[in-house]
Amino acid sequence: MTPSTNPSPLPLLERRSSELVSPVRQRLRWFCANPAQHALFLNTLSLMEHIGSRKIMASQSGLELRNDTLKHLAEETRHAYFFKREAEKLSRRALDYGPADTVAGAFARAYMGRLDAEIAAALGAQARPALPYLYMSLIVELRAVWLYRLYQDVLARANVAITLKSVLAEEELHLSAMLAHLLEHDREAGERMNAFCILENARFRTLWAAIEAASTSERIAAE
Repeated sequence: MTPSTNPSPLPLLERRSSELVSPVRQRLRWFCANPAQHALFLNTLSLMEHIGSRKIMASQSGLELRNDTLKHLAEETRHAYFFKREAEKLSRRALDYGPADTVAGAFARAYMGRLDAEIAAALGAQARPALPYLYMSLIVELRAVWLYRLYQDVLARANVAITLKSVLAEEELHLSAMLAHLLEHDREAGERMNAFCILENARFRTLWAAIEAASTSERIAAE
């Protein structure tokens, strides 16, 4: 893949999240060592990918629907399927998206819903119809790439027979595509990306704190 010449906001997200790397790695290692909880975490990722695909479907269903948007929708749906399939392999049973089968599932839903609403409100009713979709996709893809890179490394080191390489490759392509569209169609893209990354950083920290709390309670209960 030829590297994009567009300036990616990913390095800025990495700097803002630098102190999260160690605790996130530690929790991911704990999931890998605890298959039952790992299954629920994988199912939570499936839930978030599913919500993302639904948001694309709901917001991009007009007559102007582009081929690349359909491709994005198909790939996000496939990611949701991938994570659920791996979750159900570990759990050896069917899983739904309810509280018993996810880790902090309500917080995962809130992360997606509130971030979407905040971005749409910040852009305003007069924004071009595609902008909320593009910005929401970009901001979520940034976090997905950051998290999935850490997760892939932990999975490999733990010798877990799950690989995120194909998911990561598609997320990185989505990120590049969203960035290119925004830089082409919005003269305020740089400023807005920075503001929305700040919003996302706060939302992700809330989500991860909930995942930590839920996982710690499970560990204590097991002991």
